[in-house]
Amino acid sequence: MKSNSYGDGFKRKRLFLSSLTEKGLDIKNHYFVKQNVCIIETKAGTYVLKGFSRKEECQEQLKLSRWYSQQSSPMMGIYTAFPTGKKIHYYENMYWGIMPFYKGDELDLNDEKDIRDGIHAIRKFHRQSIFQSDSYLSLLSSYSLIEKWTKRFNAFKRNSKKHHISHEMSEAFQEMIGWGKWSLSKLNRRELEKMEQNARQKGEVCHGDVAPHNFMRLSGDNVILIDYDLFSVVPHDYDILQYVNRIMPYWDWSPSILRKCQDPELESLLRKKWFLIALVFPTDLYREWNRAFEAGKDQIKEMTAFTEEDLPFRRKFIKTIQELVKNPT
Repeated sequence: MKSNSYGDGFKRKRLFLSSLTEKGLDIKNHYFVKQNVCIIETKAGTYVLKGFSRKEECQEQLKLSRWYSQQSSPMMGIYTAFPTGKKIHYYENMYWGIMPFYKGDELDLNDEKDIRDGIHAIRKFHRQSIFQSDSYLSLLSSYSLIEKWTKRFNAFKRNSKKHHISHEMSEAFQEMIGWGKWSLSKLNRRELEKMEQNARQKGEVCHGDVAPHNFMRLSGDNVILIDYDLFSVVPHDYDILQYVNRIMPYWDWSPSILRKCQDPELESLLRKKWFLIALVFPTDLYREWNRAFEAGKDQIKEMTAFTEEDLPFRRKFIKTIQELVKNPT
């Protein structure tokens, strides 16, 4: 395991590791994944340290972790304590929590079994993620899906006008904007607001980032989720919607892969008008293009290649959905 830089140099990194030694960690090796995420090997085992700029944020994450630690088979990675018994380590304006390093593999969305195991893991996570106590719910925010998507849609429109792109990609952008406009105009705001209100009343908590890297296959069929960062009190169906959007590009937008999920609740969702309309909204393209516009030339080139490959298959899928919404069977 190699070491990486932290902060502004070797001295800061050395002092940070020294401060961890004072907390009882006998460090053999370390690796900074990000400035606020460090993997350490110790004689007692391997751990992940995560730093937060605010103490309250770290405390919130630890409290959510305690909720899952009460479950017989927790579906989330669990924070633990430093050898001194302290849950938080403060160093240079950062508050650090610690959890065991979960050794396993992230999901491969090219693999049918991984896709099934992923949706089953989300369902298990949802069964453990109904918070009926205000002491937990108060830690989390909620949101309006339509408002969130409208902001992303508008940001994409603004960004796409600021950058020089090819004529072909300009036409693709207009098509993508058309899909977003169609979806936002067809979604029933009152229906979604009622769903969101019901979720708050029930205490439904969504993970919010059901991407492959946030799943961990520990062994066999034992798949858990990691990362509490985007938890929110919204309908559980929003996680499933996001998961479907993650799956489809891997399978050229073929609806057959959704049947292979073998999930009756998903099959029911695919008969609901709001869910079908939401699948037309190219939220993933907007998100990644907005990031590419900010990152610059190389990322724009990468997204151009992806979009050119993805668009013909997505176009066919969206046309089918729009026809189905227009002429329901």
